[in-house]
Amino acid sequence: MPLSDPRLEQLLGNDAPRLEPLLRWLLEASPSASVDGEARRTSRLRRLLEALHERGLTDRVAEEWNHTSAIRLLAETGLPDRTTLVGEGFQRIVDRIIPRLDSEGDLYGLLDRLDLCEADACWIEGLPEDLRSAWGELLSPSLETWVHAARLLAHRAAAVGLSRDLLSLDAQGSDADSPFFNLSRFVRERGERPRDPEARLAWEHCRTECSRALDQAQDRIEDRGVSTDLVFRLELLEAMLDRIAQLLLFASGDGDGAAFTAKLVRGSASQHGVLSLLRTAVKRLARRMVEHTGDTGEHYIARDRQEWRAMGWSAAGGGVLTAGTALLKYGLAALPLAPLLLGLSLAFNYTASFFLLQLLGFSLASKQPAMTAAALARALESGDGQAREIELVAAITRTQVIATLGNVFAAIPTALLVSVLWIRLSGHGPLGPETALHSLHGNHPFSGWTLVFAAATGVLLWLSSLAAGWAANWSAYRRLPEALAQSRRIQALVGAARAANLGRFVHRHISGFMGYLALGLLLVFVPMAFAFAGIHLEVRHVTLQAAALALASASLWVQGSLSWLDVGWGLLGVALIGVMNFAVSFALALWTALRARDLSGRSRRRLWWGILKTFNRQPGRFLFAPKTGATLDSAQPGDPHA
Repeated sequence: MPLSDPRLEQLLGNDAPRLEPLLRWLLEASPSASVDGEARRTSRLRRLLEALHERGLTDRVAEEWNHTSAIRLLAETGLPDRTTLVGEGFQRIVDRIIPRLDSEGDLYGLLDRLDLCEADACWIEGLPEDLRSAWGELLSPSLETWVHAARLLAHRAAAVGLSRDLLSLDAQGSDADSPFFNLSRFVRERGERPRDPEARLAWEHCRTECSRALDQAQDRIEDRGVSTDLVFRLELLEAMLDRIAQLLLFASGDGDGAAFTAKLVRGSASQHGVLSLLRTAVKRLARRMVEHTGDTGEHYIARDRQEWRAMGWSAAGGGVLTAGTALLKYGLAALPLAPLLLGLSLAFNYTASFFLLQLLGFSLASKQPAMTAAALARALESGDGQAREIELVAAITRTQVIATLGNVFAAIPTALLVSVLWIRLSGHGPLGPETALHSLHGNHPFSGWTLVFAAATGVLLWLSSLAAGWAANWSAYRRLPEALAQSRRIQALVGAARAANLGRFVHRHISGFMGYLALGLLLVFVPMAFAFAGIHLEVRHVTLQAAALALASASLWVQGSLSWLDVGWGLLGVALIGVMNFAVSFALALWTALRARDLSGRSRRRLWWGILKTFNRQPGRFLFAPKTGATLDSAQPGDPHA
């Protein structure tokens, strides 16, 4: 019969019609636009089938479809080619930029070149039953192809499952105890005897054991710490086992061809996505990072009046130390140093001060929000009741208030005392006139970009909390404290007792040190990087700004040019800088923690509404010391005064 489409007639007019031009002709039609009640693409598929039968070309098309590359098409489409996250990500980036020349007739490459999408998969799933059956008979691979594809994938899965870092997760088991050790053999026997009940049961038992081993590995890395490469390989193994099971199902004569084809199309569509590749592995890492950050954040929440007072004194110590840091910052900035040396000097000043603060057990208020946000996210996930969650928010905010007040009310008097001593010894203030004026006006909340700079500093505080969480996760994954305590080299150098003390020291401080190191570097080099790009950015850290305000005011006072109105605006600016530091870092950390835990938006909105209502009735509960005898553990669901 004559073909209604001249293009199709031209494609089939050749004695050896090629598969790729036919598929491109088919995919040009919309999968949704309809003609006489049927999708335009479906009508083309029907006409193509009739034309192939009409011209006796079905055997030729089936032969081309059953190319030797069909094994790879069935086994690997939609699965990563590399076994590491970095390797797979790099390959996908290169493939998006640099074209690849595939072998002649390579079906895997053909599917890749067609640039399929989700709409194509949905169209395949919605095909009428008659077309599904007809095309299934025409294009269905041979039994040997299904079996070879399953065996190929089994060899790959066994190699990944027997990698050393996966086996090391189970220190008690031997390598031969791993179910992946016998995976290839059971898949081969199942493929060679698809109707044998014993072969089927042996394969199902092996698959169950492999899945159990993967679950146990997931639990162990959750306890120890997450490696993105390990997460990537565990999820790759899960996908491989699922694909092997599907291939063996088709080898035994079962299976839904249309559903499997749609799955291959979806896999091909997602095979070049770099973001989709990173999303799951990075989310798991982010979850562990916020878990470790939440563990630290628990120490920054005052749950009763005694802890609230202790936090105030700890913050006061941090304020005293930060006043000295601010003075040294001005001294370094006055030296005629090259930008790089100046940046390194300022970063060392901040980092050394923060490290000393960590060792002395003092608190820096602006570091707390990102830590406590992770603890709040953990409480939201546990679902202990809204009353406890609201009380936790109240504990976080009142702890932050006392920590900020402790920092500020200690930093300002300390800076003033230092200024008085400086004036008595030298006869002039610690800061020059221009520097003092700039510092005083830099605190004005509505003059210039003070609040924007404070918000940007909140972002830096959040980034430092991520560094702290990453360090804790890495230490747990490497079992660093235990390794240091048991290292023979370290024991030979300092003795077994000191090696054990070193391990405990690292366990206690590595997260804080890394967070403070990141904060010190960010506070200096991020503004320098922006300046290199021609963008003016300054740091506005509440404790540092409070000390700077005191130093600048004392210097201008001794010069007789102090404006008390500017001092008043500066004090208001310090308060608003503290609010911006807290709000931005807390919001970003909470967002990260909630995304990592996949918590629903409805429960979050209900919590915020409950917080607003409670704050409206009892604002002091969020700002001042808890009542005597009141603790977080005493909060009961349904008790508005808990």
